[in-house]
Amino acid sequence: MNRIHLFAAALIPVLAVCGCSSMNNTEAGAGAGGLIGAGTGALIGSATGHTGAGALIGAGVGAVSGGLIGHAVDKSEERTAAQIAAANPRGSMGLIDVVQLTQARASDDVIIAQIRTTASVFRLSSADTIYLKQQGVSDAVITEMLATATRYPPTVAVPVYGPPVYADPPPVSVGVGFGYYGRRW
Repeated sequence: MNRIHLFAAALIPVLAVCGCSSMNNTEAGAGAGGLIGAGTGALIGSATGHTGAGALIGAGVGAVSGGLIGHAVDKSEERTAAQIAAANPRGSMGLIDVVQLTQARASDDVIIAQIRTTASVFRLSSADTIYLKQQGVSDAVITEMLATATRYPPTVAVPVYGPPVYADPPPVSVGVGFGYYGRRW
């Protein structure tokens, strides 16, 4: 009989954690912690003669600690998602995206339109250009990619503990004037 209780106490928390795909980590942690805590509390309480009280106390402690751990995991995932979004502003494209479009036989006009629509900025090195040519990217697309370095102002993303901050470069000074040097006779 004790083996059946131990098997049930071990199986129920495992099944509870596996079946809840719509729950966030906080909810899943609280549920699993509560079940594991209740099972552990019941086992410990049965040894002292207070099975119900042990299960109740174990469930409470397990639910609180599981919820706190799950909440910490949720916050960590949110920070990671924010850092990824800040590193890729406006859904810009990378070299791999251009290569994938080329290998999917998208036309040059489509690839160039995608580069312009996403306001992607490329600063290609010689190695990048060689890689793109080896992957079958056309000269027109590579020329467009090179032109983006001066077309869009460079942005600086700061993915620390807040929204990304974008800074514009200083303005370029251009001078136009007329000179008068006097008449020479």
